[in-house]
This record gives sequence, structure tokens and C-alpha cells, in this order.
Amino acid sequence: MAINMQESRTARFGTVCALYFAQGVPWFFVATALVTFLVDNGTMDDDQKLALISAGMLPWIIGKLVLGPVIDRYRFPSMGRRRPWVILAQLGMLLTMAAFLLVDDPAENLGTLGLFFLIHNVFAALQDVSSDALAVDMLGDDELPLANGLMFVAKGLGAMFAVLGLSRVLTDSGFHAALMVQIPLLFAVMLIPIFILERPGDKRFPWSEDASTESANSGDDTMTFGEILTGFRGAVSNKGAKLALVLCTVMWIGGGMGTGMGIIDFQWEFLFVEELGWESQDYLDTKGAPIFLMTMLGFLIGGLLGSKFGSKKTLTYAVAIGTVMTVGWSMLRSNWDDSTFMLQAWLVWTLVWAIVGANLLAFLMSITVKDLGGTQFSIYMTLINVGAFAGNALSTQLLDVVNGSFPNLFLFGAAFQALVFIVLLQINDDAPAPSPVAHEAE
Repeated sequence: MAINMQESRTARFGTVCALYFAQGVPWFFVATALVTFLVDNGTMDDDQKLALISAGMLPWIIGKLVLGPVIDRYRFPSMGRRRPWVILAQLGMLLTMAAFLLVDDPAENLGTLGLFFLIHNVFAALQDVSSDALAVDMLGDDELPLANGLMFVAKGLGAMFAVLGLSRVLTDSGFHAALMVQIPLLFAVMLIPIFILERPGDKRFPWSEDASTESANSGDDTMTFGEILTGFRGAVSNKGAKLALVLCTVMWIGGGMGTGMGIIDFQWEFLFVEELGWESQDYLDTKGAPIFLMTMLGFLIGGLLGSKFGSKKTLTYAVAIGTVMTVGWSMLRSNWDDSTFMLQAWLVWTLVWAIVGANLLAFLMSITVKDLGGTQFSIYMTLINVGAFAGNALSTQLLDVVNGSFPNLFLFGAAFQALVFIVLLQINDDAPAPSPVAHEAE
């Protein structure tokens, strides 16, 4: 019998973790390794970085609003509810990463690079929507905190691979060599959802013979867009659910969530490499090893704390601590020239905000209706990305307002982090109960 996620906890956790690993490699290669390489060479400023990152983020902001309802509406139940979309998205990520080979020199072709990054992230966003919906479908509520921690550990490993490994390939052998390392890796990840089915009786491919056991999905009802919209309205009809939408919107503006976006995180390369004079490879090694390891440790600790105390409670305390730390880091600005101090502050700060990240996603998954896993969760993620995009755009503007003072910029970030804490206090400790989807009640 083929391995399937319904019957195997290892298959459930392993599949979603592998998919998150695949998301981490291309994004951090372009957004961190390549950006740092170009900043160090003097061929990219903060406005050009904003344009490149914005191109990559656009599908995560606009595309996910479309992609979520599409994967809920159009299903291929003989192969699984979410798995066909996962495979299609992973194939698209693979082919669009291969298209980067057409760029001869990224420094001289930033426009083309941005266009390809946008197209690649259409498929990356589709992969994210479908893999998150897969997690909502297949994971039990008791598995969500730990699973989210492990998923982002996997994404962190992908980021480490990109920042530590691919940055060296980029420096030593060039842009194309770094791409040629990634492409087989993305192909290998695509094989995992091909060979691991969702449920017993699912077909591996559309042309596969019917399984001897009837698939659990064979009678899966297809929802209309109207039913999806009605179900979503019901799912966010109470005060707690509406506040969850506000929470998502303000969550990432200040920064601190570990992916290089938001008012603070957007400036890392410019702070450490340009302002503080760190060597670019030292910065990449720091971010690629201790910082990402601390991120992964934070997600693991966050998952365990969320399982024991509840995601919302853990999230609230962690945001409060992280906000105070941001203010404290700014106040200790006289120590910023001390690289040991900066590394220690960055490590502890990263740990706390990783605990936040693990519990934010677990909390949101816990209030997501399973049949609306594509639509509802993608709207949450879209709003988070809107906040991240706003933080990126505000970062360069606010830095000008404070005359280039990075410590003062941190205070702006802390103000938005405090706003997150205020919103969390307005949400009841009990997650808003999901409303049944319309077609299920009929």
C-alpha cells in the first residue's frame, strides 16, 4: 500500500516540512544572498532592493486572494483535495527558477530579474496556499503548534542553505552556478508529494488505474464560489474573527518575523554591511548560521509552548517581550559598534520573534474552516504580506525622516509591534469558533 498522509503522522509532517523547505531556498537566495552580493558591490541601493522585493511579494499579496478560492473551488478528488495543486505549484517553481538562467548579469538586468522573481513567486504563492490548505486538512488541532514550528524550521533550513551555501557558490562560481544547484533540489522536493498520497485509495497520477480501495475523496463535494464566499463570511462573522483579520494586517509592519521584511528587518543589509562596516560574507555567515539556527530554535520552543499553554496566550506574551526588547536595543545604541553586542542582541531578539511566528500561524490555522483552508488561510496570509509590504515601503521613508538613524528607526518598528500587542489583548483567549460551510449544512 502506498504511503499516505492520513495514516502516517511522519508523512503528514514530512510532506509539509519539505514543501516549506522548498519555499525557503529560492526566496532567500534572491532576497538575501543575491541582494547582499549586489549591495556589497555597490550595484543596489535601498530603493532598488524595495523594487525587487516588492516584485516578489506582489503575488503573495494579490495572487493569494485569487489562488485561495481557486484551489477550494476546483478540485481533483481522485488524486487528493490539495495534492494536485501542490505538485503543479512545485513544478512551476522549478521551471521559473530555470528561467533565471536567461539573465546573464543580475547587476545589469535588475528589471528582468524582478520580472522573473515576480513570475516565480506566482507559483511559490500557489505552493504556499495549497500546502497550508493541505496542513489545515490533514493535521489535527493538537498537531498544529508543533507542526508549524517544524514547518518553519524546515523553511529556515532552506534559508540557511541559500544564505550559507548558495552565497558562496554565487561569489565563487557566479549566478548561473548557484541556480544550477537549486534546480535539482526543487525537482527532488517535487517527488515527495508525487509519491506520498493524501489518503488511501488516491490516484498517484490522473492516468493511474483506479485504486482497489475507494478513495476517501471520491465523493468530495465541489464548492461553488458563492458557497466559498458565504462560508468565509460565516467564519469571520464574530468579533474575535474580525480582530484576527486586523491582527494579520498589523502583525508584520514593524518587523521581527525573521524573513527580512518590515520596518526593521528590511534594513539588515544596509545596517550591518553599509552602516556598521561588517564584511558582506561575515554578515551572510551570521544570518545563515546562528541567526537562522536561533530562528529554528524559537519555532521549536514556540511550538512546544503553544502546545502546552495555547497559541494565543504564548503569542501575546512573546509579542510583549519582543516589543520591549526592540525598545531596549534602540536605547543601547552606544553599543552598536560592538559586533559581539550586536550579535547577542540579534540572536535573543530573533528567538523571541520566532516564538511569535510559530504561534501566530498555529492560532490562525486553528480558527480556519477546513473546507475553506485555501480561501480563509490565504486571506490571513495575504493580510500579513500586506503588512510586510507596508513595512518595507515605510522603512525607507521613515529612515529618511530620522535622518538615517537606525536606532530611531527601531523605535518606529517597536510602535507597530506594540500595536500588535494591543490587538491581541482585544481577542478572547478562546479562538473564534469556525462556522460550518454552507454546503455542508444542506
